[in-house]
This record gives sequence, C-alpha cells and structure tokens, in this order.
Amino acid sequence: MTSSPRLQRLVWLSFALTGLAATALWAGRVLTGLSIDEQRNLVPVSTVWGMHACMVAIIAGLGAVAVPVGRILGRRRILIALALLVGGYLACGLAPKTVRIFFDEHLYMQIGQTIAHTGRAEGANYARVEYGQFEMYSSWVNKQPNGLPYLLSWIYRVAGVTDNASHFLNRALVGLAAASLYLGLTLIPWTLPAGAALAAAVLFVFTPLVMWWGHTVAAEPTAAATAAFAFLAACVHARFRDTATAQGLPASGLLLAGATALAVYFRPESLLAFPLVAAVLWSTDDRFVEDLSAWGALALSLAMAVPNVLHLWSNRLENWGARDGRRFAVDFIEKNLNSNGGYFFDSKWFPVAGTVLALTGMLWLLKRNRTAGLALGIWFALSWGIFIVFYAGGYYYGASSRYGVVSAAPVAIFMGIGLAGFYGALRKLPLLVFGLGACGLINWTAAMHYVPTLSREAVEAVADMDFIAQTSHVLPEGSLVISQDPCMWMLQGINASQFFTIDHMVREEMRELANQFPGGIYVHWGFWNNAEPGIAESTARLLAETKATEIARMQCQAYKLAIFRIDTPEALARFGGKPPASPRRDTDLDSHLARARAGLAPAGAVPPPGP
Repeated sequence: MTSSPRLQRLVWLSFALTGLAATALWAGRVLTGLSIDEQRNLVPVSTVWGMHACMVAIIAGLGAVAVPVGRILGRRRILIALALLVGGYLACGLAPKTVRIFFDEHLYMQIGQTIAHTGRAEGANYARVEYGQFEMYSSWVNKQPNGLPYLLSWIYRVAGVTDNASHFLNRALVGLAAASLYLGLTLIPWTLPAGAALAAAVLFVFTPLVMWWGHTVAAEPTAAATAAFAFLAACVHARFRDTATAQGLPASGLLLAGATALAVYFRPESLLAFPLVAAVLWSTDDRFVEDLSAWGALALSLAMAVPNVLHLWSNRLENWGARDGRRFAVDFIEKNLNSNGGYFFDSKWFPVAGTVLALTGMLWLLKRNRTAGLALGIWFALSWGIFIVFYAGGYYYGASSRYGVVSAAPVAIFMGIGLAGFYGALRKLPLLVFGLGACGLINWTAAMHYVPTLSREAVEAVADMDFIAQTSHVLPEGSLVISQDPCMWMLQGINASQFFTIDHMVREEMRELANQFPGGIYVHWGFWNNAEPGIAESTARLLAETKATEIARMQCQAYKLAIFRIDTPEALARFGGKPPASPRRDTDLDSHLARARAGLAPAGAVPPPGP
C-alpha cells in the first residue's frame, strides 16, 4: 500500500518528462531547421494547441482536487470566494467600458475572432466577414502572446463577436483573481494574521488601476489574473504535500502545470510565472526539490509553454516600437524608477494609504514569516521590476500605467497582511481603529477619482471606434472598407482590408473588386490619418484620384473622421482594368421591364418611363 503513491508519482513524472522530451525535440528541429518566417508560420496553430493542453490540464486537475479542497475550505469560504468573483466583476463596472490602448485591444479581439472561426491565432489584413461567417484572404502573426485572444475566442464561440462579450472577460477575470488570492492565502500553510486573505482580495479589487483597466480589453488584467491563478495552484499543491516526505499529489501537480503554463501566454514577461511558483513552493517547505510531483509539473508546464517560447523567439528581432532599437537598457532605470516608484507615493494612480498598508505588511512578514515575505517579494520584484529596464515601461509613457496592474496582486497581498496586522494590534482600541480607518477610506476614495473617467489620451481613439460602430450600420451588405484599422470593421461584421494588402486591386482591377463587393468600396479616414501626415497624404491622393463620394463625417476635438465611397465612375474609368471576358448575365429588373413594356406598346406609341 505504501508503494502505490510513490508509483503514481513516478508514472506522473515519467509522463511529464516524456512530454517535455518530445516537445523539446520538436522545438529543436524548428529552431535549427527553419527560418524566422517559417517559425512564425507555425505560431498560429502551435500556440492554440499549447493553450488547449493547458486548459485540459487545468480542468482535469481541478476536477481531481475539487472535493478535498472543498472539504478544507467549507461552505462559508467557498461562498466568500464566489462573492469576490461577482464583486470583482461589478466593481470594474465603475470604470467606463472603453479601449485605452490605441487599437491594440481591437487587434486582440480580431485575433480572437479568427481563432473562433478558423482555430488559428493570427490577425487579418484582409477578410470577408459577412452573415456570421469568416473567410481569411490575407493574414499576419502578431508579436504579442496569444493568451488574451484565445480566451476571447471561447466567448465568441458562445456569444458571438460583440463589444459586450469582449469587455466581459477582463471584468470576470478581475473577480477570478480576487477569488484566487483569497483561496490561495486561505489554503497555503503560511502563518498570516487573521483576515489577511479576505483583506488582500478586497484591496486587489479596489486597487484603482485594476478597476480602470478592468473594463477594457487590455492584456494586463488577464496577465495578473492568470498569475494569481498560478499562485492558487501552487498553494493547493503545497497544502496537499505529505509533511513527512514533502511529496505532493500528481493531481495537484497537473493543476499546477496547466495553470503555470497558461499564465505565460499573456505577456512577454509572463514567463516569470515559473520563479513565482518555485518561490511559493519553497516558502512552504525547503524540501520542495525532493517533490517528484512538482518536478513533473515543471516538466509538463515547460512542454506546454514551448509554443509561446517559439512565438517570442520568432519575434526576437522586433523593436517593439523602440526608435533606436534598444528595448531594454540600464539607461531607462532612473526615469522609469521615478515614475514607477513614485506610483506608490505621489497619489496620482495609487492611494498613499495603500502604500502604508503594504509597508506594514512587509514589516509584519519580516518579523513573523520571512520565507513567505521573500516569496511575495520575488513575485513583486519580478512583476514590477521588469518594466524599469524597458524603454516604454514607465507609467508616464502613453498608456503604460497598465503595467501597474501586473504587479497589483503581490501588492494587494502585502496590503492585506498590513491591514489585518493593524487591526489585530489595535482591535482593543476601537476609537483609534475607526479613526485610522476613516482616514484610510478618505484617502483611498480620493485616489479613485480617475476611475470613472475616459482620460484625454483616449478620446480620439474612442471617437473613431464609435464612428465605425455607427457607420457600419448604414453601409450596404456586401461592402468592403479599406482602413488602417480593418480589425475594427471586421469586429462589426464588415468586410475590410489594409491599404497595402489591396492597393494593387484598387489601382489595377477596380471593376473586378466592385464585382466582388457589390455593396461598394469604401475608404476609412480614421485616427491614424489624423495622427500620421504620411498616411493622410497618400489616402487623400487616392480620394482625389477616384473623385470619392463622402458618405459620413464626424468631428472629435481637432480630429476629422470620415468614410468615402471610391468605386465611382471616375475610378472605374481610371483604375477599372480590363473588362470581363464575357458579359455578365442580363438579369437587371429595370432593363428587362423596360424592354417588356416596349414590346407590348402599340406601334408609334411612346413607352412609359421606367421606374
């Protein structure tokens, strides 16, 4: 009987190592035998199948440990976790439903649309999107990881591609992150002050940046949520380890493998989920290196994460927007540190009361539980510190305040421990407790002043989004829109293309293009036409050459948004190309009716005019 658990662990470890060896062999052949372009061609399928494997491992592991975990937690804690899940979703509703990153969020949504229809994680430069169907004509591989589009694709399969469905995800995941923090801190065998788990979860939900970004379709809330879920999986595995042998369960190891591997698919630096999990396992038992189930989890999670590593490797030469090509450098530390360190003290994005609580939590851990403090410190250092050396990592840089969401979970845990420690020390002094509580609440609420705002930075982008949503309803069926952001039109169910993808047909085969899209060929004068003079000049030249007809216009601040129809008689004469080899069938209602009436009219009579 005693050998059975060991046999199970050996079988589990052998299975995981076999999977890792097979995946490593495949990856080695890909990296050594294929060019960068050929490697990128594998990304759309391999990353989706990698995340499929993660989901299978998570669901199987959860199913296996759900009953024993439920027994430990009890009904009250489970209900609290469910309340946090719902509460996180509702709290994000205090922020406006919008986009804050200039159309990157629409790229994520459109890639999710492609995955839902084709099973391939790729963006569409040119696609026919009609009647709920999707036909790819020209695709491309996005440099960002595909975790967020993958999750969106499951929502789209069930609810369709809609704005509400897209914005549901992050709100739900903020709630999932809060529940994961609460359950993880409840299960992990750390010594913590009473109430720390619940306080940490609530403070995470009400961290202003979490709420502000939680009602968008940005990748950072999902990255934070999946990291929190990996933390929960590590806590579950640690809870079920045998205290005598330090051996964990294969079932919790499977959950840990799936959760850790899935977490790496959401941002480039999300590979740091591995040291986070290792730090948590070590903090509960320094014999964790003897745990065969944990080694199996590591092997299997590495195997499932290989497609994402291949994705990142194939894009290693991208400059990610850095003008001089330097993405990471020590030169950026001073400026980014002033911004990202000032985040905790300047009261712009974060309440000073939260900083006081977090520092108190750190001091409590330093005195009472240094190993837990070190594990949480590693989590914070990795998720916060990585952006200090990134050229666009400062919170002052455009919409980069979203990076503060990535480290919000460990900060919330420090705050929760600090709050619980404060209350434990002062609970016999109610006057002081309520006085300090009132001061903290006032400071926290004041720091939330920007949560219900759009921000000036996103106004024109949101206006373009609204303009597209309004105009898409008035375009005839069978239309094609040529745009710098075709993804936005595709999400509205409108056929769309990038300029460069279809330029040759516009200038050489306009007549054939108009035959393919009888609803008309349109050009979108949008955000980037206002922001980039070169784009504006080339687009204006095309509109002038075709004597385009303006269909709709909108003004936002200094930005002018419009849509033009370009399949005009002048365009067909100039860019029409060769006429079709054989004439189209003459089935036009008006011409047939006119000829029929002419045939019935008496000799010499003038036929009535057609409609």
